[in-house]
Amino acid sequence: MNRTSLMWERKSDFRNEMKIRFLIFGLLIFCFLSLGPVYGGPMISSLLFPGTERSPGISRFGEPRKIQTSTGRTIYLIADLFQPASEAKGLVLYFHGNGELVEDLDYLIPFFRRAKLNALLIEYPGYGNAPGKPSEKEIYQTALSAYDWAQKEFPTLPKIAMGWSLGSTVAAYVALEREVAYLFLLSAMTSMKETAQNLFPGVPDLLLKGNEFDVTRLFPKLKAPVTIIHGTEDDLVPIRMARTLKSLLGGRGRLIEIQGALHNDLYLRGKGEIENELRRIAEAIDSVNKPRDGKGRREGSSE
Repeated sequence: MNRTSLMWERKSDFRNEMKIRFLIFGLLIFCFLSLGPVYGGPMISSLLFPGTERSPGISRFGEPRKIQTSTGRTIYLIADLFQPASEAKGLVLYFHGNGELVEDLDYLIPFFRRAKLNALLIEYPGYGNAPGKPSEKEIYQTALSAYDWAQKEFPTLPKIAMGWSLGSTVAAYVALEREVAYLFLLSAMTSMKETAQNLFPGVPDLLLKGNEFDVTRLFPKLKAPVTIIHGTEDDLVPIRMARTLKSLLGGRGRLIEIQGALHNDLYLRGKGEIENELRRIAEAIDSVNKPRDGKGRREGSSE
């Protein structure tokens, strides 16, 4: 079995696991109330952030880096800087789903390279090789710190914030708080709360306190152009969430629906659409960013 088949099989297994996890949310409220946050809290956290229970493998791509910020925060990421700086059309800051680790993301690299984009695949606190504990606040702050570091290291490259599933909320937050050339979202959720309650109606709000990941309040404030790609048969994050987010953008966003695609096979069923959209985005930001000579030609071009 090849690497791609294994990756999609793992995603399918994770989908089933997540449904089981949400089914026991009702029992965990008892744990939280009877044991208190000291003991009940970690049990809830492990359900919301299952990637924390996994051990990282060896990265098969890019350059793993641990970065110490001036504020004392440690960021772990994998950098894929395949394109020379003078040829890269932009830099993707990518945020993954809550069951993944950055070491899993080798399936993304061909998408970026074909579009002539470099990429930073940023790990969440408490996941894999990254220190800390995950929460909405900590994940968001890590994402902003990663952006700030990238801006200092690669100041001339336009930034694309990109995320899948839970990562879509992180990318949206970065796009609100920092300047990005484009926001590209896949299987985007409106909030963790709505996603959990879609799978298991009646999940108490208390279980998600501090980890709501509600982006409906962010979308009307976004200034960057946005593309959302979503499967019409998504069984974890329903297509209606993408349509809700699109409605909050007015005419400033694009929604591409992949017919028949589920949550975990979006990159497989929507491969062509994702690749084409990444290339379109890269060309669009490159045409704006590249300096031109007095005749309207790009510098270095013989056109």
